[in-house]
Parts: sequence; C-alpha cells; structure tokens
Amino acid sequence: MPRRNGVGIALLADPTRRRIMALCAEAPRRPSSVARALSVSRSTATRQLRLLEQAGLLTRRPSNLDGRGVVYLIDRTRVGAIMAWLAGTRVSWDGREGDPPVV
Repeated sequence: MPRRNGVGIALLADPTRRRIMALCAEAPRRPSSVARALSVSRSTATRQLRLLEQAGLLTRRPSNLDGRGVVYLIDRTRVGAIMAWLAGTRVSWDGREGDPPVV
C-alpha cells in the first residue's frame, strides 16, 4: 500500500472527516456548506477539507457559481484504491484463526 493511502486511512479514523467525505461524495461542496452541515466554523471546515485534499482523498476545483470560491469533491480514483486495498486485506484475513469480527 502506498504511504499516501495509509495517511488517507488514518485521517478517516476521525468521524468528522468521515462525515465530510460522505457530504463530498453526494455532491461537490463549498467549505461554507460543509461548515453549515457540521455546525462548525468555516475555518475548521476548511482545515479538515485541506487535510483530506493533501491526503489525496478530495480534489479542489474552482466553483462554477462565481469563479472565486472553490468546491471539494471525492477523488474517486484514490478512494477506490484504498477501498480495493481494504477489500484485499479483508480477503487475506478470511479463514485465519482469530479473525477480526465483521462489523
């Protein structure tokens, strides 16, 4: 697994970041809309969005609304690579004694 994927997985341990990922999976989001949805300040939302972008989980693009702002959206290629790695890890555990429980 590339190191960058490991960083992405570590970031997703935080429930707020998982909520941000879920929001951005629905539609591209401006930092202000993420802040409203999470009831946090815009600066807090922006900080979390940038962390997820730096890990390669989100992509930032100029907003089509006014050309000044930005929107964040899921990087489906990167997230797909992490999901594939996790699925492979799950398969490698199948049949071993002391398997982790399925949640």
